[in-house]
Amino acid sequence: MRTSIRIAAVGLAAIALTAPLAACSSGGGDGDQVEIDFFHRWPNEPKKSYFDDLVAEFEAENPDITVNVESVLNDSYKDKVKVVAGSANAPDVMFTWSGSFVSELVKSDALMDLGPWLEEDPEFAESFYQSQLGPFQVDGVQYGLPIGMHSKVFYYDTELFDELGLAAPGTWDEFENVVDTIEAETGEHAIEFGAVDTWTIAHYLGTLNQRVVDPEVFAADQDPTTGEFTDPGYVTALERLEEIVTHTNDDFLAIDHEMARNSWIAGDGGPMFYAQSAEIGYFEDVAFDYSVFNFPSVDGGKGDPMQLTGAPEGFAVSKNTEHPDEVKRFLEFMLNKDNGVTYTENTGELSAVQGAVEEADVSDTTKELAQQILDASEMTSWLDNAYDPQIVATYLSEAQLMLSGEQTPDGVMQKVQEAAERVRSAS
Repeated sequence: MRTSIRIAAVGLAAIALTAPLAACSSGGGDGDQVEIDFFHRWPNEPKKSYFDDLVAEFEAENPDITVNVESVLNDSYKDKVKVVAGSANAPDVMFTWSGSFVSELVKSDALMDLGPWLEEDPEFAESFYQSQLGPFQVDGVQYGLPIGMHSKVFYYDTELFDELGLAAPGTWDEFENVVDTIEAETGEHAIEFGAVDTWTIAHYLGTLNQRVVDPEVFAADQDPTTGEFTDPGYVTALERLEEIVTHTNDDFLAIDHEMARNSWIAGDGGPMFYAQSAEIGYFEDVAFDYSVFNFPSVDGGKGDPMQLTGAPEGFAVSKNTEHPDEVKRFLEFMLNKDNGVTYTENTGELSAVQGAVEEADVSDTTKELAQQILDASEMTSWLDNAYDPQIVATYLSEAQLMLSGEQTPDGVMQKVQEAAERVRSAS
């Protein structure tokens, strides 16, 4: 009885997830009218209005195409798209993260190979920064196209830095000197941090791992069939994270990232804040002048300090779409340079179309963020996109326990190694 109930529950959950998209599934329509479904993860502002306006403009220019739009927030999106992507009710165009997320969709045989299209239209293919296409490739095949470039950097109060005679640090020693000086001179913590949600821990740890661990080992451990996580550099990275949080607000485990961001914006928190490039759109009312710097190198680390943590986001096409030509028209419109400029100006994010950020009416810091991404030797994937979900869950929950004093760096890695062994055995 228990088994049958469990199966029924799973079935009902799948129906619940697919029902909304099935209600507006793509059809041939009457006459030459075609409907395509567009599924993204931004039901909130400013992106909701941006995409609503973009779709309205596209439909006005293409009266033979109707675009049905659905959007849900991040976690719900992740769950829902994994269910519907390979189904008969799959959206024609769907948002996707790069890296392991797009790989999961490919493994479920859900996505169209975009390579032939890009070969037929080299001008469109070459309109993107080429470094932003690679993260959407799986085994050399292009399955997604980027709309935005993302990175993780330290934002900092340049007014305070100038007052204290400080420069943006490039090494760990310089970083320690900066935070020590700030705290000695102001009597306040140097870094604002919110870690109720473990993804903020992931961004610190992913960067620290890249800076410290041998690059070959770092790459091998991202493969679920070979990952072992036995390199001592992982423990060192956790120890460095422990050092960092001694310079953050005492309540970092009790507040979320948004609360920390609001404190930094108001000038009520630490003058340094590790945040995504996309968050610059929230910083119109910052109480001081600010700039950005990349995470410093770590003494003894084996990773390239010129790498930058982050990854592009974009869109993929259902393998089962009945309207590939109309979908291509929609994507070419959405991802053209003019819309790239508008995307950057209206959302604060960095368009992956060449020249769009440069032409946009945005701050110098926004343009600096884009240039940092282009100048980086390589992009380091977000930790929660780099590893198998089982490993990620263990890694971050144990790291959070470590930061609360209930676990040790060695203990964290022991748990991660056990999770990696389970994943290897199941691969």
